[in-house]
Amino acid sequence: MQTAQLERLRRDTEIAAKFWGRIFSGLGAMTYRERGEAGLSKLWVMLLSQHQKGFYDQGLEKIGISPDEPPAVKAAKYHYLTNQIGGLRMEYVEETPTKVWIRYLAPMWTYAGVSMLALPGRVRRDIFSAWHPRNGERMGCKRLGWVSTKFIMEGDPYDEGYFIEYDHDLRPGEEMAYEVVHQTPEFDPSKAPALDEDLWPAARQYKARRNWSREYVNTTTSCLLQMYGEEVTHFLLSQTMRGIAIQYTHELMSDLDIDGKDARSIAEFFSVLLSACDQDFDIEHHGDNVHRIVLHSIKPFRPETASEGLRRALFQFNVMAARVLNGRVAVTRTPTPMIGLADSETWTVEDAGRWLW
Repeated sequence: MQTAQLERLRRDTEIAAKFWGRIFSGLGAMTYRERGEAGLSKLWVMLLSQHQKGFYDQGLEKIGISPDEPPAVKAAKYHYLTNQIGGLRMEYVEETPTKVWIRYLAPMWTYAGVSMLALPGRVRRDIFSAWHPRNGERMGCKRLGWVSTKFIMEGDPYDEGYFIEYDHDLRPGEEMAYEVVHQTPEFDPSKAPALDEDLWPAARQYKARRNWSREYVNTTTSCLLQMYGEEVTHFLLSQTMRGIAIQYTHELMSDLDIDGKDARSIAEFFSVLLSACDQDFDIEHHGDNVHRIVLHSIKPFRPETASEGLRRALFQFNVMAARVLNGRVAVTRTPTPMIGLADSETWTVEDAGRWLW
């Protein structure tokens, strides 16, 4: 891949990862707002359990972690490397082959900015208990446990803990422990594991980061549907998409180097964002005032399984983004079933010639 193509891919995937990541974070925050701490904790436990079952085993192989390494090393390397691919800042300290530390550095990716301050610290404990202590079970090692030592949400500088392989099998419930540790090992970057560059060239890492964020949106939505059904899930998703548009439209426009606020610029914003997110679409321009985007994919969902209610909820981003940018521009959506193909939809961006709001 040529340098210019690689740089374009890097920019596109970073923007997509930001967009999908904000949606994922927003769904959690919206669940907390509408369903409280119990709802958010249940969502996280279900989400991480499903994600781990779907990706942990294949992830060990894809990343190139040797099956012959000690269980604590394998578990820590998995978290260190996969989260780095996803864009998180991490540290790894191998104290012994049976005791390996990892740290998730601030700022928190999931709840950026001051939103982290609004969430109960107990939620972070639930998050860690939903995944890390289950690694031993996934790898068939009954001696592997996880010990949490620090939490950002409780005023520590990072989330921290260590995987430890005990000298005996653990009874149910013993896989997770908490320990107050005031002084922990220092991180040495030269001793940290690294991805095999032949196995993981830059282009693959960029694409994986985009897919990593996108898949969290898919899994979170699936969990919400299981927890609350379609009506509540579509409400939570629509409110999230509106909020993301209100908070991040100007930032995304800047990221995409789009300056205008007329109908053509808004249509360009939608199309460039769709392209960054690897969506399948066509765009048509009918003069300066009317523009149509025909969307054939609806990632992270499959077109044949994305209900009309889900599609309407996602489209609230477009409605609100246009309103944020220009109160004279109307954005409408029309389902367009196509014979022999999965459903598509048409977005019309039109200058109404008058103030709409």
